[in-house]
Amino acid sequence: MPKPSKRLPKSTAPTTAPPTVPAPFAPAPQSLQPLLSTLSKSSVYITHIDRHPAPFKRRVFAIPVLLNLTLVLALLWRAYIELPFYWLIALSALGHPNATTIRTADTAARAVVAAVVRRAAHFLLDWLLVRVVAPWPFSFFLEAPGNPALWRWRVGFRDAEVYVRVSRRWGREELLGAESGKRGGESPFFKVRVLPALERERVRAKTGYLLMDGDWDLDFAAMVEATRLLDEGVLREEQLEKSVLVWCGNDEEQGQWVAWECWKLDEGAEAEQRKKIIVFKDRLTQMGKESLFFRWIEIVQYESSQPGGFTPERQIQAAEKAKQLFAEQGVDFDDFIKSTGGLEGMPGMENAR
Repeated sequence: MPKPSKRLPKSTAPTTAPPTVPAPFAPAPQSLQPLLSTLSKSSVYITHIDRHPAPFKRRVFAIPVLLNLTLVLALLWRAYIELPFYWLIALSALGHPNATTIRTADTAARAVVAAVVRRAAHFLLDWLLVRVVAPWPFSFFLEAPGNPALWRWRVGFRDAEVYVRVSRRWGREELLGAESGKRGGESPFFKVRVLPALERERVRAKTGYLLMDGDWDLDFAAMVEATRLLDEGVLREEQLEKSVLVWCGNDEEQGQWVAWECWKLDEGAEAEQRKKIIVFKDRLTQMGKESLFFRWIEIVQYESSQPGGFTPERQIQAAEKAKQLFAEQGVDFDDFIKSTGGLEGMPGMENAR
């Protein structure tokens, strides 16, 4: 009599349920797959388009280039003058007496101790140069698979550049891991590391190269690849506007890429800003002071076009200039602002109150 099969029916076979996508994330557009396939599934990424003028980016990038070239020259000079010394030390250790050999039998103990201390300090200094300083120019010029020098060599300087930030010393597990029960928008990492990095004025005020900090690095290899895909027409700029990308899954095999396209929130905020500007202009027109509106716009445009963007300090300067301009026309700026609902919602004036 044949033995009954021990295989489970298909309907009762164990299956792995696909991981749920936590808010505010949604499945990433399939059109991003050419870029997503090159990213690490253990990290969190932020993409955005930097539209600062190319000459400004060139000036910003010149500073780390000069700094790292200076470090390279200093390290090469140090190696040039120190390698003969270390060669003599090695020969002495191998039994070939020379100027670096300390003959303890013929040397006072105090002199031996002093020589040992001097050499220990000498070795420590060179160790720090190799261990701490040398990695800076190495990572700038030679780090693989991408580095700042290679990125600029291949991409150049453009008025519209794609930046890809990658989480530093934290990643998918902290943001979407279920151990704490708080995932996605409820995760502490979302609130203290993702949201501050996406703050609209911060992203607009700084060119992308200056957005590196303790929580975020730049993925230069991904930036080169994203630029190539843009140049070939595989991707469009609007697909790389400010968004958060992360792999949602229990491992690197089962799951999917998810995205939070937070640039859409900025679009809504810009619509509110346009409404606020219209109210501002209509109020001045009713007062017969429409020219004040255009003068105020000129002030804002001038301050916002300065290197570094429309920083809080420049917002305050713009407000002070506007107060003086309004006073010359017999209009109390503070009273006028109150009558239009305050500066909240005015483009770039959030910190001018």
